[in-house]
Amino acid sequence: ACGGMGCISTADAGYREPDFARDPAAANHRALTAEIQKAKAIAGGMGLVAINAMVATRDYVEAIRTAVAAGVDAVVSGAGLPLELPGIVGTKEVAIAPIVSSARAAKLILRRWAKSFDRTAEGCKAGGHLGFAEEDLLADRCQTLDEILPGVLAEVKPYEEQYGHAIPVFVAGGVYTGADMAHFTKLGAAGV
Repeated sequence: ACGGMGCISTADAGYREPDFARDPAAANHRALTAEIQKAKAIAGGMGLVAINAMVATRDYVEAIRTAVAAGVDAVVSGAGLPLELPGIVGTKEVAIAPIVSSARAAKLILRRWAKSFDRTAEGCKAGGHLGFAEEDLLADRCQTLDEILPGVLAEVKPYEEQYGHAIPVFVAGGVYTGADMAHFTKLGAAGV
């Protein structure tokens, strides 16, 4: 309701439904629809309602289709490469944002999507991340957001020029303070 964007997870949204154990897919879709409608009512047209859909889940495609039918404003997708996301969403009225952990991942998605306009870069400090090897995480050998962001921005730039549209890149994971926010926006991130 303050003009921001709230994000609802699609992971077992229906766990409180009475039939969740018997029919988790139906319970999840029903609950996801209800949560989106509730959030949109709270937002009162002032903010956006998004979902976070993980590619690695079994119900990925149907969860996104349920959310789009329920009126979600944006789909954030990671836990794998969301190469088919624009086709699953099926409308340009819903913003789409893939979560990427490297310039290489951004390049793969950009090539596949070619006409999309929203991007997200996520560092190794983000929760639930699947883009880094466990041994690298434990040894603190992962690329930092300072290292990832310039490469992602470089991959995005030709597509911005080709299509004449800005493609905002947001960073996530390890952003704790206003100074961190200012740092990444000075490096070229559209937001955090």
